[in-house]
Amino acid sequence: MSRMGSEQILLIGDGDRQMRSALAQEMPGAEVTFAADYFEAVAELTAHHYTAVLAAVEPIERRPEAAIRTIRELAGDARLVLYGHPTLEPLSRKMLDFGCDDYVISPSSAGELGQLFGSPVLRITPAGGAGQGSEEGLTARPWVGMSGLPLAEVFLSALAEHPSSSPAAAVKAMNERLGPGMPLEYLPAGEEGPAAPEGRVRICQAVRNEQGECGRLHLLLPRDEDEGAARHVLSRLAGLLGQLQALQDRHNRLQKLAITDDLTGLYNARYFRHFLSRILERAKEKLFPVALLIFDIDNFKQYNDRYGHAVGDEILRETAALIRRCCREHDLVARLGGDEFAVVFWEKEGRRQPKEAKEGQGGQAMRPPQTPERILERFKRLLAKKEFTGLGSTGQGTLTISGGIAVFPYHASSMEQLIQLADRRLVFGAKRAGKNRIFLVGGEEGQVMGGEVR
Repeated sequence: MSRMGSEQILLIGDGDRQMRSALAQEMPGAEVTFAADYFEAVAELTAHHYTAVLAAVEPIERRPEAAIRTIRELAGDARLVLYGHPTLEPLSRKMLDFGCDDYVISPSSAGELGQLFGSPVLRITPAGGAGQGSEEGLTARPWVGMSGLPLAEVFLSALAEHPSSSPAAAVKAMNERLGPGMPLEYLPAGEEGPAAPEGRVRICQAVRNEQGECGRLHLLLPRDEDEGAARHVLSRLAGLLGQLQALQDRHNRLQKLAITDDLTGLYNARYFRHFLSRILERAKEKLFPVALLIFDIDNFKQYNDRYGHAVGDEILRETAALIRRCCREHDLVARLGGDEFAVVFWEKEGRRQPKEAKEGQGGQAMRPPQTPERILERFKRLLAKKEFTGLGSTGQGTLTISGGIAVFPYHASSMEQLIQLADRRLVFGAKRAGKNRIFLVGGEEGQVMGGEVR
């Protein structure tokens, strides 16, 4: 009984009919469609879906890369395999980098096609086995449908435990189970990796997702191993890793939607609290300060009422872009809701000097780190010069902000206390003092940070 009875194969070329004869012998139940040349193949792939494409190498010698890229794009998730005369093997091997999954040398026997589409045998070193790491440890064993590895468990664990690096985590887990005999590597697209050590050959297979090539799977193979069988296995693993990469990309897109504000593109209030909690824990351990600024746009409701919500939304977007432009890459900027924003300034460089920390803990009001102060001065200058076209001819210099700043651990010992203190300085300090001010917790009444912008 055919192992590939459900295959739908597009056979391109094969003028001497040797390939179709071998296919009929090995896979009598497969549905095989013939295309005399690549022009017919393009029409077939445009109109129908195939599980595999067998393409002759000879017709593409002049423009091989363009031909393979076109067929690869049209073939979708179908396996793309080249076949041709032994003299064309270097070209076939090169085409593996441009979308081809595998190749065979013609004339091909039924057995070779069975190995191509079936379950090849590859010698694997079981992790922890006798002779691990030595040539004696490379014990011959069949890899039937890759059942030598619990792939479902490996891939699901990688996705659950490492959602931002699932393919690399899956490859690492496979290496741990297989041992050092034939190590796998997952590298960025286009990266070749170091030269293979003596006695080994490096073979690689492109990993693709919906956007194209997203990485490369490499295998260091002993020179006395069957390279053809290894390529078959590598091709299958690459296909699975491509699907895993697609799931990871989908997870990342959904995660971004869950933690960002639709209107401004900043982080939302939920992620703000999550991040602040985590960074305060880190600050306790590494002994560095965290400054929290909470600010809003003065008289924002009046702009909404006078010019409409569309103009109000544009003001929020442009204000968000300005503050993000002024902040350092590692600082977190979030929209808490309405016209209220928050910025978490933290010291990426590490802990401050113990002497400074001791003075701050002694009760003396400490100034927040100087870098956030300069950032806010720049933000207020840019805001004063910004022309908000939706506000008409008076749009430039119209908007001002008011805010409050509290610094951990000098003013607060917990996240809730830090947020409460910064918010109180906004409401009962900056707003009551006439707006257009940023008040610092611990300063004298009326003290502003960076001065007042007029």
